[in-house]
Amino acid sequence: MRFSVSTRIFLGFAVVIIAFGSTCAYALYKMSGLRRSVTVVWKEVIPVSNQMKALSRQLKSAEELFDFKRPSDGTWLQQVLPSLEPFTGPQGLEIAAQRLETLAQAEGTLADEDRAELGLIAGRMKAFIEGRELLDMLTGEGGDTLLIEGDYGPLSNRELYDRLVRRTLKKASLGELKKASEETAMFVRVLRRINRELGDTARALAGPIRAIDQRAEADERTTSLAVIIIASVALVLSLLMLWMSQLTLRPIRDLREGARRIAAGDYHDRVKVTTSDEIGQLAAEFNTMAESLMKRDAELERQREELMRADRLAVIGKLAAQITHEVRNPLSSIGLNAELLEEELEDLEDAGDARASLGAIIREVQRLKSITEEYLHFARLPRPELASVDVGALLSQFLTFLQHEVKEAGVSLTSRGVVASLEGGPPPVKADADQLRQAILNIARNAIEALRTVEEPRELEVSLEPRAGGGVRIRIADNGPGIDDALRERIFEPFVTGKSHGTGLGLALTREIVVEHGGTIDAVSPLEGGRGTAFVIELTLDGPTAG
Repeated sequence: MRFSVSTRIFLGFAVVIIAFGSTCAYALYKMSGLRRSVTVVWKEVIPVSNQMKALSRQLKSAEELFDFKRPSDGTWLQQVLPSLEPFTGPQGLEIAAQRLETLAQAEGTLADEDRAELGLIAGRMKAFIEGRELLDMLTGEGGDTLLIEGDYGPLSNRELYDRLVRRTLKKASLGELKKASEETAMFVRVLRRINRELGDTARALAGPIRAIDQRAEADERTTSLAVIIIASVALVLSLLMLWMSQLTLRPIRDLREGARRIAAGDYHDRVKVTTSDEIGQLAAEFNTMAESLMKRDAELERQREELMRADRLAVIGKLAAQITHEVRNPLSSIGLNAELLEEELEDLEDAGDARASLGAIIREVQRLKSITEEYLHFARLPRPELASVDVGALLSQFLTFLQHEVKEAGVSLTSRGVVASLEGGPPPVKADADQLRQAILNIARNAIEALRTVEEPRELEVSLEPRAGGGVRIRIADNGPGIDDALRERIFEPFVTGKSHGTGLGLALTREIVVEHGGTIDAVSPLEGGRGTAFVIELTLDGPTAG
């Protein structure tokens, strides 16, 4: 499947946009995940860990007050203990466990293993809050069971702590709380146990925090590497698309150069058509235009040459007419006087040389008269009187007329396709029979004269066949020496001849006759075998009005 230029350029930019868009989307996705993880760590997990550490410090401070090193420690205990709430307070274990449990259940914030570990820590904290470890510890150490047992069975750690705070504050308010008091010993052991639980929780939270931090660093490195790789691929694709765009648009530069060459008049160069897209089609149309312009210029040049030739022929015709008019009458007088002298010298016995000279004069005068007649005929060639002419019948009559002449020259005359139209030959054409016969006779006599210069066999062939598109084609071919290379391009020009005694008007007159009939004439030489000449005349059905 071949895409158009616009489609290829669009697809190229689409690939680049998709590549860079994928890079940005991937980076944003990974950075969003990192941002959520970091946000959770800093806003949720680390505050819980810090909360446990702060609560642990508060418990240690309260434990120091139970040493009663200062007289005011008892008073401070009465103020501190009500606000010290390690289980249910705003900074206590219960709130922290709920926050961790919420994080463990929230999907899309942390990795599954981190959420599972936070869930375990939250479960352990809730188990400590609702458990009876403090009760078991105090009972095992001989504590006052009446103090620590509830009305409805054993107390949980949270309930035991609250009961112990009330009893301790009551005794402190009576001034009976001392370092050696049983309440003091039990409270210190409870604070230490809670403090140990807080420490365990803080250390347990350090694991997920460290894992999340390490995973965030690993994700950051992976994301950075992935972004670099994807960006590199996108850059390579961009460069590739740029190269493809340049390659796709290169023919436009060739078209521009071709347009410059055509503007300078060079119609021979062509733009290479390497694609079948719009640019390739434009290049093909451009080449077609250049071909048309070249043909137009060639036609204009041919018409210009035709016009110049016509102008030259017109001038030549006027000169020939003037020369013929000036020479014709004196030649007639010279010829007449020479004949009279010849008659007078017939009675003289010793006038043999004079009679011979007069005979030569008379012969030359006759030759000059025939030349002047030929010039006059060329100068005064009439317009053809068109009528329906059976070219086959005309050629049959012409070949019969030519039999005697070719026999004297030792030429073998053959014909091909020369039959009358009524007998199956080509249809009649509009032509002047006399002028057409004169044109064919000029060519045939030139061929016979050329054949006199070669050894036998001397062959002359006249053929007739239908012309493509209507009309006839006449071909007169010989196996003579052919046309000289120096004369081949100018053979139809006036006064151009290869014969020493020729005027050079026969073929020029023949061409004029054919052109006046709306036809064409061409000379082909040499033929196969390196010798011979063929003249081809093509005539249309309707004569000069055709086309």
